[in-house]
Amino acid sequence: MNIPNARERILNAAVKIFAERSYEGSRIDEIAKEAQVPKSLIYYHFKSKEEILQVLIDNFIKEYMSLISENIEEDQQEKAQELPGRMKDMYYEFGMKNADLVRVILIDSLKKSNEKPVLFQIVEAMIAKEAENTKDFDINVQERRIAEFFTSFIPNYAYLCFADSWTEYFNIERQQFDQLYLEVYEETHGAYHKNYPYQKMKESKQK
Repeated sequence: MNIPNARERILNAAVKIFAERSYEGSRIDEIAKEAQVPKSLIYYHFKSKEEILQVLIDNFIKEYMSLISENIEEDQQEKAQELPGRMKDMYYEFGMKNADLVRVILIDSLKKSNEKPVLFQIVEAMIAKEAENTKDFDINVQERRIAEFFTSFIPNYAYLCFADSWTEYFNIERQQFDQLYLEVYEETHGAYHKNYPYQKMKESKQK
C-alpha cells in the first residue's frame, strides 16, 4: 500500500500517543489508528516501538544541535546579550513545535532506573559541540553541564510542559505568561552567562 508521507505520519502520531498515554502505556495499534495507516506498515518502517522513540529523539537532538550551531562561536557575554532575542525568535518556535516530544523526553528522563536519561545526552552533546569551537578562554565542562541543565534545560522543559495548564489555573494571559517567563529566564540563566563564568575567565587571563 502506497501511503504518502507514511513514515512522517507514523512519527507524528507516535509523539501524540506517547504524550497522551505515556510511552509505556501506548501501543502500536493506537499509533496506527492515529496515523491512519495499517499496523503492518509501521513494522515496515520501524522494528519496534523502541525504535520509533529512538528515531524521534535522534531527530530532536539533530535539529537542536543545528539550531545552537548557528551561535556556537559566541562567548559568554555575547550569549547573555543575545539570549532574549534568541529565545523569542528561535528556541520558542522550536520548543512549541516539539512540546509533546519534550513531555515524552522529560518523563523518560525522570525514570529512576534510567542510567542514560535523554536530557543528559542532549546537554552532553551541546557542551561537546560548544567545546569544539568556543571563543571563551577556558571552559569548565562540568560547570557548563550543570549550569545549562539546571538553569536552562529543566526550567525550559517545565515551561513548555506546564504553560497551558499554568495559564488556565492561575488565570493569566499566555502572552503575559511568556513575557514574564522570558524576563525571569534572562535574570537567572542569562545572569550565569553574563557574570560568573566571564569573571572567572577574566581572572584566569590576568594571572
